[in-house]
Amino acid sequence: MYNRHEQIEILKAIRISEGESKTIDCPFCYGKKKFSITNKDGTLLWNCYKASCSIKGAYRKGMSLSLIKNRVGVPKESTSEYIRREIKERGLTTRPLPDMLSQPKNHTFVMNYLDENGCTSAYQEGLIKILYAPADNRCLFLMNDNKGAVGRSMNGANPKWMSYGDTTGVLTVGSSKIGVIVEDAPSACAVSSTGMYTGIAILGTNLSTKQKQTLKSYESIIICLDNDAKGKAIKLLRQLQGLVECTVRFITKDLKYCRSKEIASVLESPGL
Repeated sequence: MYNRHEQIEILKAIRISEGESKTIDCPFCYGKKKFSITNKDGTLLWNCYKASCSIKGAYRKGMSLSLIKNRVGVPKESTSEYIRREIKERGLTTRPLPDMLSQPKNHTFVMNYLDENGCTSAYQEGLIKILYAPADNRCLFLMNDNKGAVGRSMNGANPKWMSYGDTTGVLTVGSSKIGVIVEDAPSACAVSSTGMYTGIAILGTNLSTKQKQTLKSYESIIICLDNDAKGKAIKLLRQLQGLVECTVRFITKDLKYCRSKEIASVLESPGL
């Protein structure tokens, strides 16, 4: 039997928006589609309808600023159309963030993946938020604003990478003012291991408005992509012209499989 505190801690892993109700698998007895949860007026209500499970309760978590604004008549900025347009323009497909997420440290095979792909240091140092989605069997690398993520399949399923939620923001790893645009999130983690650069994962070939605003804040940007991605590199370079100092490096070995000294050597070489 789970006490109230334990129930609340487990339920915090479920993503549910204000005013939303959903029916999911019970996180306590694992009853299929037996668990109802509602987030209404700052209160979380839950109940499992499986006869052998007595889990139910309510928890006052408080109203968000956006909900308070709605209640007092302050217009709320609509973002759904913006998100759909940005995602469409960038050629991405996306789905909602999973309801149930788990820490990678609870799953040996996920930690092995992070270690083999240059991500362990960034994850352990808290430079990036990484979670595991059991239902999809994917390792999720969250965007900086936690509103979206990119998920890597852990069992070879296609597509290898999948987008979740709002991925029009940025996925950066590190705090250096010299940014390095790379192919994927693991490569961004690997770049950060140098301690001299911030890894920046760009999803798709078109930069979103949010991404351009973020990239403008860097002292300089290095676009570091594979030799077979020259078209993408040139397109990104053109989009950044006039916004920030930018150079290009082409690589023959994936950065996520390189040691930090190798990465630094590549990035310090003359650019285009």
